[in-house]
Parts: sequence; structure tokens; C-alpha cells
Amino acid sequence: MADPPRYGVAVLAAGQSRRFGLEDKLAARFRGGRLGELACRALAGLDFAQRWVIAAQADHPCAGSWKADGFTIAVNPRAASGMGSSVALAATLALEAKADGLLIALADMPLVAQDHYRALVARAAALGPAAIAASAAGNLRLPPAAFGRERLEALAALTGDVGARALLRQAEPVECAPGLLIDIDDRQALERALRG
Repeated sequence: MADPPRYGVAVLAAGQSRRFGLEDKLAARFRGGRLGELACRALAGLDFAQRWVIAAQADHPCAGSWKADGFTIAVNPRAASGMGSSVALAATLALEAKADGLLIALADMPLVAQDHYRALVARAAALGPAAIAASAAGNLRLPPAAFGRERLEALAALTGDVGARALLRQAEPVECAPGLLIDIDDRQALERALRG
């Protein structure tokens, strides 16, 4: 019997937090920890071949927690150019590690449940090397998303602030409750999530 596919996971945490004010939003307090720690904490209990956090700096306030959860911090020197450069770095790392695929998660989406991450990887692994499985809320296809090995070169070529949006439009949907797919971009979103 063939071995199951070995996926890597990358949590994107190199955003500039421009809409959050002067503070790094990932360092904001949220449900007993820092906002930027929760995605890695949810992913820590799942089986991945490799784990990376793509960050703008190695000494991020969440770095200790990320490392404790088994993640290697990969610094993106082009973080200011947009999310595309972080996706590209993550895909390059997965290609170098010869991973069978890559789950991409966002550090500013703290409510995504472990079961949903597991379902994304399972769907992508079942679809094969050309797979794209994305979180779905109605007609929307959103991160987190899982990509088979044949998609990694396209991800590694991304630039700018668009990320993998065009690829996500082709994705197999994995339904998720819309309230769990919120990303925290500003203080109002943080306050709403804290109330929810």
C-alpha cells in the first residue's frame, strides 16, 4: 500500500498590519494569547512533514510560541511587496523539501478549527498532485487552502499583493462556517471576534 501524501504547512505572518495602526496586529491579545499564535496552535496537533511560519522578522513577539508548536520561522525579505511574495516563499520551501503538497494558512485567521485544516488536506490528498482545495463559504473560495505538488511551481512564481486568488477560483470547495473564516485586519474586526 502506498504511503499517504506528506504535506507541508505554511502559516503566513508577514503582513504589514497597515489597517491596524502602529501595533503589530498579530501581537494583539486574543482569547488568552496573542492573535498570531492561534493558527499554529490549531495546526500543531496535525501530522505535517514540515511546518513553517513566513514572517517579516525572526524576532517576532509570537516567535517563541511558533517554535514551541514545531514551526520553523522563514523570514521573507520581500514582505513589504505583498502576500504573493510570502506564498511564493512558502511554495519554494515546500518544493525544496520535496513535499507532496502544501497547506497555506493565515496567521490573522484565528478561529479556523483543527478539523477544517484536516479536511482541507484530506480533500487535496484525495484529489492528487494537481489538487487545490479551498475553504468555502457559499460561493466564496478563501484561505486556508491546500495545494498538490503540481501547483507549487505556480505558487512559487507569485508576486505582489494578489496571493493565490486566481488559483483559488479553480479550487474544490471544503465548506466551513463563515464565522470561522474571518480575518482580523483592523481593531473593529478584533473587537467583533472577541465578542463572538
